Amino acid sequence: MLGEKIKDVKRRISFSEGTREALGQAALFLLGVVLMPARFLFGTYPFALSLLGAADKRAPFVFAGAMISVLFFVEDKPLYAVSLVAILGLRIASSFIKKTELVKTELGQKQGGRILKMMFCESVELKVAVSSLVALGIGIYRVIANGYLYYDVFVLVFNTVFVSILSFCLCGLFAPRQSRPFLLGLGAMVFCLTYVTRGVEIGGIGVCAVMSFGAVLYVSKSLGGIKGAAVGVALGCAQGGILGTVFGIGGLVAGFMWGVSPYLAIMCAFVLCVGYGVSAMGYEAVAYLVPELLAASLIMYPVLRFELLPKPAAFKREKEVGMTLYRLRGRDIEVGETVKALRHACLDVSRSIRTIAQNTKAPDKRGYYNITLGVCEEHCYSCPKHIICWDKDIGTTEKNIKLISEALYANHRVEKTDVDERFLHRCPNVDTVMDILNEKEKDILSNGVRGDKLEVCAQDYEGFSRLIEGVFKAEQDLTADRALTDTARRIGATYGLVCESIEVLGGARRCVVATGVDVQKSSCTSEALRQALEKGLCMGLKEAEITESDGYVTLKFQGENNLKVQSHCMSVAQSDREANGDSYAVFESRGYQYMVICDGMGSGRDAELTSKMCVELMEKILAVSDEKETVLSLLNNFVRAKNTECSSTVDLFQLDLMSGEGHFVKSGACPSFIKRGDRVYRLQSKTAPIGIMKRLDAEELSFTLNRGDFCVMVSDGVIPSKQDGGWLVQLLTDYKEDDPCQLAKNIVKEAKRQGVRDDLTVLCAVIS
Repeated sequence: MLGEKIKDVKRRISFSEGTREALGQAALFLLGVVLMPARFLFGTYPFALSLLGAADKRAPFVFAGAMISVLFFVEDKPLYAVSLVAILGLRIASSFIKKTELVKTELGQKQGGRILKMMFCESVELKVAVSSLVALGIGIYRVIANGYLYYDVFVLVFNTVFVSILSFCLCGLFAPRQSRPFLLGLGAMVFCLTYVTRGVEIGGIGVCAVMSFGAVLYVSKSLGGIKGAAVGVALGCAQGGILGTVFGIGGLVAGFMWGVSPYLAIMCAFVLCVGYGVSAMGYEAVAYLVPELLAASLIMYPVLRFELLPKPAAFKREKEVGMTLYRLRGRDIEVGETVKALRHACLDVSRSIRTIAQNTKAPDKRGYYNITLGVCEEHCYSCPKHIICWDKDIGTTEKNIKLISEALYANHRVEKTDVDERFLHRCPNVDTVMDILNEKEKDILSNGVRGDKLEVCAQDYEGFSRLIEGVFKAEQDLTADRALTDTARRIGATYGLVCESIEVLGGARRCVVATGVDVQKSSCTSEALRQALEKGLCMGLKEAEITESDGYVTLKFQGENNLKVQSHCMSVAQSDREANGDSYAVFESRGYQYMVICDGMGSGRDAELTSKMCVELMEKILAVSDEKETVLSLLNNFVRAKNTECSSTVDLFQLDLMSGEGHFVKSGACPSFIKRGDRVYRLQSKTAPIGIMKRLDAEELSFTLNRGDFCVMVSDGVIPSKQDGGWLVQLLTDYKEDDPCQLAKNIVKEAKRQGVRDDLTVLCAVIS
């Protein structure tokens, strides 16, 4: 109950944006005051210089605090005063190196004070370069002033390298809180404060040791014992002596015990740290270890027990990015696991049904011979002429048994005319054997039909499995295009987008996603960025979608179709008194344009129902998946499973409205035509209609379409199978307009003049 009350109070405590900014400015001012006089190895003062080089727009507050410290606490005042001024001046100058937009915006919203907002927003590399350059200048000055000693040369190299590394780490302090650089910067700042507070005591208790042990306990609980031990070693080394090992042991032990009890974890860490310190440094270590570690334990227990400090979000970066992308697709990881389980279940059912179907299939020739031999042997052993048939004239017996089995296999029935007349007169049981075999054949045929239906059912489940996999793959396609991603990153950097990552994701349905966007530091409008990405990536993009969750901003540009399709279809029945066996559909789904013509083989009501069923099923399934082969396989099984023997041709065209890549899938269909200027291309395949063969017989033809191209699809009433459609090629060549409606009318009119032999269907489309 107490923990819940504390958490509730913590949730109610909030500060306005202005208050948080004021607190940040005051904190940086105090850090400048505290860190500047901290003397490091070889008499250097690197901490405040590194912080000033890494700070964001609040760098003047660091400068003010550090300058006050220089005036009152630092021995070499002129050198470090000039150094602080140099860092600030170089940073102001470098702020204008980065290319920016005319108006600084917060993702499209205008803001004032463009010049001030451009200050101190350089890249990390530029900040580190400024800090390193000033540290190098300080080192050179010391080398010259002290008479070119080797010792000073070594100090020059050491100070320059240390300032570069520390400045790089502290840059993370001003990155988004959900990023790993922020955690690195926070760790660097804790290291600096630990070093600065060495020897500072409050009531005889060392502040440095209390802060270090508290940090070790916090990290071990939040991030695990290994990371807690690493932090303990680093903070212990900052204080010198054996404390690095002491705190490392404490972090490791506490990390393994948090799952048992917070009290037990802190107690074990405290006891082992004190015990190791005493064994390594003697009993005098008790005097300065026990008070500090006990104070840290008492402070951190309620803090960690009631989670008053939040767990670092930096190590959840990859998960945050991944979950953001899943949310963009409208899916979750649990959905993926469920879909995967459903797919495997369909495959298992398919295998089981296929196994049953194999057991119910009709036997081969050898199987029929074994069946015939078994029936004959049942009656031969009790027959009085057994010795004649099987001892004296076994050749004639085996020959006639083979003739009976072959007749049964070929004709599904055996008659007396299928065997030798001499064998008929000799065998008294031949009529009984033939009757039994004919009855068995009826059962075999019945099982065979059942096996075929089970085989169709098994193929359906297999097709459903592929369809489920295709749908989920299309919806969850988060594949990054490396080449386009590199281009997008260069464009983002050029136009001042500050974010953790920017990627071009997806297969055919591409989108640009920037995660961890820093809206304060980004210096471009979302519209300007969209236009730049469109030009650089050569792809259309919709307006930006901006989402924000707990300060984590995601920017998404969804790809936009580059092409449009204007189509027209005409379908005419052969006779007004008969139903039209042709069906067609034109629809757009998920960035694809689909056109389909199905011609039910035969005529009348059955042909119409079959073709309409095929069109409707394709339209429903292709609305959620682009698995064309799987869709046609399901149709093939469905038509085969019908009681009627009516099949259907399928002529399917799929156009990617983004890339212009077109795919024709034909199963027994007529040729299709592409008109480009004065040239006409004929696309044809020799395949069987669906519903005739057990396995799908279809062929896919690919063709890239451009703006201004015509696509013409027809049924076999326009071009019979024995004709090449030369008149249609000539008509398309002579057609000079850009109206698909008029073109369809011209084709139907000319087809009727040629002589109507079947239902006519013409589908014309122009790409724009």
